[in-house]
Amino acid sequence: MEKMVAVLTGDIIRSSDLSPEKREELQVVLNQGFAEVTRLSPSFRAEQFRGDSFQGILDPQEGLRALLLLINFLYLRQFGVRIALGLGTVSYESDSILTSDGSAFQASGPALDDLKKKNQLLAIAGPSDSFNQEWRVHALTLDYLLSRWTIPQAEAVLGALQGYTQEETARQLGIRQPAVQQRLQAVGWPVMEAILERFVPFTHATHL
Repeated sequence: MEKMVAVLTGDIIRSSDLSPEKREELQVVLNQGFAEVTRLSPSFRAEQFRGDSFQGILDPQEGLRALLLLINFLYLRQFGVRIALGLGTVSYESDSILTSDGSAFQASGPALDDLKKKNQLLAIAGPSDSFNQEWRVHALTLDYLLSRWTIPQAEAVLGALQGYTQEETARQLGIRQPAVQQRLQAVGWPVMEAILERFVPFTHATHL
C-alpha cells in the first residue's frame, strides 16, 4: 500500500533582492525553522534546492500546522515565503526528497507555481477534485488572514501553533494573558484553529 504523506514545497519571496548578508541570515533562519518543525513533527525531513527553495515531507496530519509554522517563523524574522502543501501518496521514495515521486509531490509543485502567479502565500492541494474544491477555499481564507497580520499577532499565533497555552505565551512575550487573547482574536486564530482541526480527517486515504 502506498504511504500517505504531506509534501511542502516552498520558495522565498524576492530572494534575488537579498544582500549577501541577508542570504547568510536566511540560511540560518531556514535551518532554525526546519529544526522547530522537526521538534514538533519528528517525521519532518527537508532539502533545499536553488538556494532559496525547499521541499519537505512529513506525516499527513501534521502538514498544515507545519506549513503555518514555517510561514510564521520566517515572517517574524522578516522573510517572506510561499508554501504549497500537497497531500497524497509516495509511489517512489529515494534517498533524496527531491527525486522522490507520487501524487503528493505532483500536487505540491504545480500548486507552488500557481501561487507565484497569483501572488498568494499558501496553497493546499490533493489528488481529487472534491478535496481541491474545499481546500482551495480554506487556503484562501488562511492566505487572507496571514497577509494582514502584524508582528505582535504573529508572535501570539506562533505560541498557539507550538501548543503553548495563552498563559505560557504571555510569559514568553512578557505580556499579560488577555493581551495574547486579544492578539489571537484580532488575527483570526479561532478560524485558523478550526481549519487545522478540519484538515486532520482529510489526511486519510478515504477522503482523497
